[in-house]
Amino acid sequence: MVRWTPRSFSIWIRALILVFLIFLTFSFWSPSQNAQPSRFYSSKSQKPESCPHSAITQKIVISVKTGATEAAAKIPTQMRTTLRCAEHVFFFSDLEQDVESGKYHLHDALDTISPSIMDNNRDFDFYKKQRELWRTQKNITSLQGTKHPTAKSDLAAWSLDKWKNIHILEKVWAPKPDMDWYIFIDADTYLIWSNLLTWLETLDPTSLSYYGSASTWNGIRYAHGGSGYIIPRALMYEMAVKQKGISAHWDTKLHDHCCGDIALSAALQEHGGVLEGRWPLISGESPSSMPYGPGTTEYRCWPAITMHHLTPDGMEEFVEFEELRHNKSTSLTHSEILQDFLLAKFPDSRSDWDNLASQAGDFGRTGGVFSDASSFDECTKLCEEDEKCFQYSFHEKRCSIGRSVRLGHAREADEDGDWESGWNKTRLVGWMKEQPPCGHVSFEGEDNYRGSRSYV
Repeated sequence: MVRWTPRSFSIWIRALILVFLIFLTFSFWSPSQNAQPSRFYSSKSQKPESCPHSAITQKIVISVKTGATEAAAKIPTQMRTTLRCAEHVFFFSDLEQDVESGKYHLHDALDTISPSIMDNNRDFDFYKKQRELWRTQKNITSLQGTKHPTAKSDLAAWSLDKWKNIHILEKVWAPKPDMDWYIFIDADTYLIWSNLLTWLETLDPTSLSYYGSASTWNGIRYAHGGSGYIIPRALMYEMAVKQKGISAHWDTKLHDHCCGDIALSAALQEHGGVLEGRWPLISGESPSSMPYGPGTTEYRCWPAITMHHLTPDGMEEFVEFEELRHNKSTSLTHSEILQDFLLAKFPDSRSDWDNLASQAGDFGRTGGVFSDASSFDECTKLCEEDEKCFQYSFHEKRCSIGRSVRLGHAREADEDGDWESGWNKTRLVGWMKEQPPCGHVSFEGEDNYRGSRSYV
């Protein structure tokens, strides 16, 4: 039997205190957060019952790129809607901060860029001003809409954005090196989770292929960032481990590139990455800008995986549509989006509205056919007389004819007059009824189908 004396008791107490202090030190100490993010959003108990069950969910990590001036307005809604089923989500911005009362932590994607790169580079004026304002006031709303100091037509936050992409790739690998798929999106990108899982289950994470909506800039074929791009484990390992420090290397070369997604694709391809275009599965359009009709028949039977430029209200509306689908076990196609989500939104006509009939759209086949007209009524008549017209708009005494339909957006009058839009719903519904059933849903996609989209 151990006999306790006052002195031995005191020694044991001190030993226990020492062990406890060591435990606390190693529990809360971590390498500099400048080197890698140590906090991320993980949802294991909050997922809705409607979330599809798949083992692959645990092997997917989502990186959301945003900006500090927009994050609070977008991130909470994005998490409640399109990312409601995701297990592992990181947020990267141009400022380290918390939003939604600390529920979501934003990591600074730029905090490891060398001062030698930032010095004498006007892109970083906004970054420095933003950090100082946050440090002193914890409020940066006054910086919204700030223009670049030299490129006056560009927003300062947009010019800063291109420096994030490759740094985000390295930063998200550090805490999550054991994932199969790394998905990179913006704060206004909508992921259709059920379709994503179905598709990823058919792909190989050990390959060097990466996926996105392909376009070309100055001879570089790249995956458009706002549409989202998907990188497998093997290619991430090549970039983040075998090419460790690649973001610092590319910091010295970014002045030759307009945008971060272009630079990232150039870096990936330099080290064996192969871009496989998956438009229109991965798309830069939103539901309101997506063209449907005889001018763009290729959209109809393809499944939708991503959409871009959704507002928070737009995300709330689309997730409600997803939740109310009658058969969630089937892949969501563009045909279903048109029939069950968009069709009821098309009025006969609408004032202070631009339905994008004046824009040529994909490969010049969506709209952009013009006629002179003295009034909206005359424009309506011109559409009725043209059997290929599915929608039209009137502005500046010009009637624009659309070969497909797009919902468009509100647009106030300008110095050239009002914006008025109309849709020939009878013609649209007739065309929809003539279309054969979609049959087997393919996730192969069309790699640069009939041309190339331009995002720059």
